[in-house]
Amino acid sequence: MISELRDGYCLHPDPSADPCSSTIIKAHTVQKKGGLSAIAEDGHVLTVKPTMKELIETEGNPQPRKIGINNASVFPGFCGKHDTALFKPIEGKSLSLTKDTAFLFSYRAIAYERFAKEAQLRGAAIQREADRGHLFRTQAVIQMQQDAMITGIRIGMRDVERWKSQFDDRLRSGERDDFHFLAVRFNQVLPIVACGAFHPEFDLQGNPLQKLGREGIDFDHITLTVTTFEGETIMVLGWVGADDGPAKALTDSFLAIEDARKADALLRVLFIHTDNLFLRPSWWKALPEADKNILNEMTRSGTTMRMRSGIEMADDAKSFLFADVAEVTRG
Repeated sequence: MISELRDGYCLHPDPSADPCSSTIIKAHTVQKKGGLSAIAEDGHVLTVKPTMKELIETEGNPQPRKIGINNASVFPGFCGKHDTALFKPIEGKSLSLTKDTAFLFSYRAIAYERFAKEAQLRGAAIQREADRGHLFRTQAVIQMQQDAMITGIRIGMRDVERWKSQFDDRLRSGERDDFHFLAVRFNQVLPIVACGAFHPEFDLQGNPLQKLGREGIDFDHITLTVTTFEGETIMVLGWVGADDGPAKALTDSFLAIEDARKADALLRVLFIHTDNLFLRPSWWKALPEADKNILNEMTRSGTTMRMRSGIEMADDAKSFLFADVAEVTRG
């Protein structure tokens, strides 16, 4: 399964017109300089993405683990030429936040999710063999669980393929009319960076936005990138599609939260919706054990271990971090 995740290729939409370079690189979903390095300590951050060994040893309750910034947030999804050319506008020391740069953050998130989902589907075939040597009844349980998991992966793969196609079309054409974004700049460096895409299921007041898991339905998506520029954290939410659907409702619900609580709301969204999330080690270490347990439980949301609910999105009883909002940009 690990080798499947390492088997890379370039996700550039038109390699025939613009040929790839010879090397597939470990492309960062969050820039190494300024992004990961801003929260790193001794060249390391914490990742919430567990290894299979940790899942087994902790009986399904892994803790964030250290990872070097050279390997954090990477995936072999672009050749060196296209990774450099595509994302140069969002890789510098400073950032001009426009619809075009917001689009690039979203495009990279979609490309990552497309790669990860396809690798997960390939890995599922390997997991089919996990029943070897067990009693028949145990094999039956394993195979039924695998069927349910693979069905979910295929639905997710269908969705992310559609999202990637939409973004590819707009990358080629330069059209941005139906790309929408919300960017929030905080006045300090938060101890988190992240990049991902997900289906907005509940807003930040706990209201349902769309019911997932149904075949033949085109679900709304949204991307979320959190990184740093010039000593400040920025978050960028973006999507292609209608300006009156679930994605827009999620951004509106974020804006409705008082500024003093926006950093906490962002933290909840990240722990609930993505494992491509990285933390400053000393910040995590300083948290009370009860707070660590709350956040760790959020990472199980939407799995067989914990059904997702609007309550966890809306719960603002706990405060984990604070920052003032310096700027809000919509487009």
